[in-house]
Amino acid sequence: MSDLQPIHEVSVDQRAETVTTQQPGLATTEQVTRDVAAERRQGWFQVSNIVGTLLVILEILLGIRFVLHLIAANPDSGFAGFIYGITGLFVAPFNGLIGTPTSGGTTLEVTTLIAMAIYALFVWVVLRVIRIAADRPSARTISRSTHEVVPGTGTERVTHTTRSD
Repeated sequence: MSDLQPIHEVSVDQRAETVTTQQPGLATTEQVTRDVAAERRQGWFQVSNIVGTLLVILEILLGIRFVLHLIAANPDSGFAGFIYGITGLFVAPFNGLIGTPTSGGTTLEVTTLIAMAIYALFVWVVLRVIRIAADRPSARTISRSTHEVVPGTGTERVTHTTRSD
């Protein structure tokens, strides 16, 4: 037989539920406390992982662009055109910032290096703020108490366990 008790609001950010199971000689009580704010913060950790992965992809593409300009790759080739087309949008805000030295067809595109540094710095600051705001490893705590009466002797055994997810 199981008695489900309603969820009790402990505070604005927590929800608690108590489940009691009773059988002859055995009673188990389990209380589950959910920290809603911590669950939101765990969502922010996932967002920060996605943003970090996108930054790594952008940095790799910009690095390939820099190398292609440095080795004077043919911009009419499919691969170079593809890389220049994708990364052009991200380098555009920095075009004209400083001069681009060229020598014998090779180009030292310093604006690409500046773009890489600025994007990395910006994302690092954003991820740092997310980490500070969301730093909590656990969102749920389960406390379980088991009361067992040994038949015939009347001896009672109690076990308490607590687990955080």
